[in-house]
Amino acid sequence: MPVIVAYIVGAVFAIAGTVLAFIFILPEKKRASLNKFFQVVADILNFKVLFIEKILKAFYIFLTFFCIVCGFFMLFSGEQVGAYWGTGSFKSYALQGLLLMFLGPIVIRISYELLMLAILMVQNVISINKKIPAPAKEETTAAPSAPVSPTTKMVYCTHCGTRYDALQGGCPNGCQE
Repeated sequence: MPVIVAYIVGAVFAIAGTVLAFIFILPEKKRASLNKFFQVVADILNFKVLFIEKILKAFYIFLTFFCIVCGFFMLFSGEQVGAYWGTGSFKSYALQGLLLMFLGPIVIRISYELLMLAILMVQNVISINKKIPAPAKEETTAAPSAPVSPTTKMVYCTHCGTRYDALQGGCPNGCQE
């Protein structure tokens, strides 16, 4: 099978999978009817779960170990320079190894913390948004509100967000306010 056919078939299946995901997995209304596996898939596709923090953490640990191990081996390595029949000199990489072992992890840590600051800020904004209730939608056909006189006490219903006069009774929507 030619490569172009594989690309075309792959594109058709990718389009079909995308359409099916948007119809059956991604809508919030359908999340409750999904099994556990597809709920996790829905959370991943809706970006409710962020993987970047775990990926960066693994990358940070890898790079730190890499700097320490490479620096250690550089302590004992070198190369013969300008050697023809044993007349050259030996260049050691011990200083570069020490610098890599000690400064490498520090630079990596600072870079990682700067990236994590941005990620943690996004996570905090997401959690704040989840705690703040969505504002109630006001009807567009409502008449303009009358001017507030000193004999009225205008408040908002804590359940539905409707503005009403507390001196005349509870919420006009019957929210037991």
